[in-house]
Amino acid sequence: MGSGTDVAELATALLDARQRSMPIVDGSRVVGIVTRRDIVATVARDDATVADDVRHRLEVYGGKGRWRVACRDGVVTIGDQFDDEADRHVATVIAESVPGVVRAQAIAVHEEDDR
Repeated sequence: MGSGTDVAELATALLDARQRSMPIVDGSRVVGIVTRRDIVATVARDDATVADDVRHRLEVYGGKGRWRVACRDGVVTIGDQFDDEADRHVATVIAESVPGVVRAQAIAVHEEDDR
């Protein structure tokens, strides 16, 4: 399977082939391996754990307290208190790299939104 393969497609291939693991390739080079256990661990993460993980990674990037993170059914919404489109893009990419995130979206949040 290629490095951009969807997890659902990968899981189906593992089950159809009755395999416990599958190499991940980039061209002709093996870049990793995914196991059934990896897939289960990814999809079995609850929303609170996913949100905490996203929040932690964003704090490393943009500082503590900057981001508001909510997660429902693996869909993450990130509120950014600064109106910076580039940072929101980076926050979305960071969030999408977290296991259990199905999709992420960063939006600008202004102080008047708290009322």
